[in-house]
Amino acid sequence: MSPDVVIRVEGLWKQYRYGSISHATLRKDIQTWWARVRGKEDPNLPIDQINLAKNQERGTKNAEEDDRFWALRDVSFDVKQGEVLGIIGRNGAGKSTLLKIMSRVTAPTKGMIKIKGRTASLLEVGTGFHPELTGRENIFLNGAILGMTKDEIKRKFDEIVAFAEVEKFIDTPVKRYSSGMYVRLAFAVAAHLEPEILILDEVLAVGDADFQKKCLGKMQDVAEHGRTVLFVSHNMTSVRALCSRVILIDKGMVVMDGQPGSMSASLEAACPPPMRMRANL
Repeated sequence: MSPDVVIRVEGLWKQYRYGSISHATLRKDIQTWWARVRGKEDPNLPIDQINLAKNQERGTKNAEEDDRFWALRDVSFDVKQGEVLGIIGRNGAGKSTLLKIMSRVTAPTKGMIKIKGRTASLLEVGTGFHPELTGRENIFLNGAILGMTKDEIKRKFDEIVAFAEVEKFIDTPVKRYSSGMYVRLAFAVAAHLEPEILILDEVLAVGDADFQKKCLGKMQDVAEHGRTVLFVSHNMTSVRALCSRVILIDKGMVVMDGQPGSMSASLEAACPPPMRMRANL
């Protein structure tokens, strides 16, 4: 891997199995397990998978193949230091799966990822936060996970709290935070604790216009200091303003890789603007 390349993705494949036990909460996992033990229908199975499960019980041909799907198919690319890479695509294209593998939340089925540098990820609201701990305690916990010393975290603490605008609630358990407060603090922690690589999945989907503007400004500042940003979003305005390069993923495959300006038509087709409700006059 060349010195200026900080992320290398080689031949990455990820396969999932429909209906497997992995709901991210113990309660749902136990519900699914207990339903299987009793031979009952899984209460947590998505509607579009219920018929598939019933067909498998009847011995449908190729059932073993039908209950699996490839979320990623032979994905390969490099990311250079200081690059701001946008990853776009329709819902279900494989974007979040890719970021989860890069953040070591899940493992690939095949292929390899090489990463040089300390990585901070914000994959969903409250990622890495312990709900019973206060905002203050979670800041120090996340800093420790990133390998920072207590003194380093203290130097950044006031800046993080001011950016997140949660001064009054910093000693409140984060389980009592609204989704907006959660994501503001989570983004502030991820962006201010100086990771070499910052991975963000739809961070601008939660929050008002002022917060989104602050986030974009901070991400630009991070990139200008030579750090690398991976940014998943359906907001094409933000992608064009922030990203120097864009990867378009469709059905688990990289179908385009280039500069946002040269891919405008493809970007709009992949991520059309949200529908607006017409006012009744």
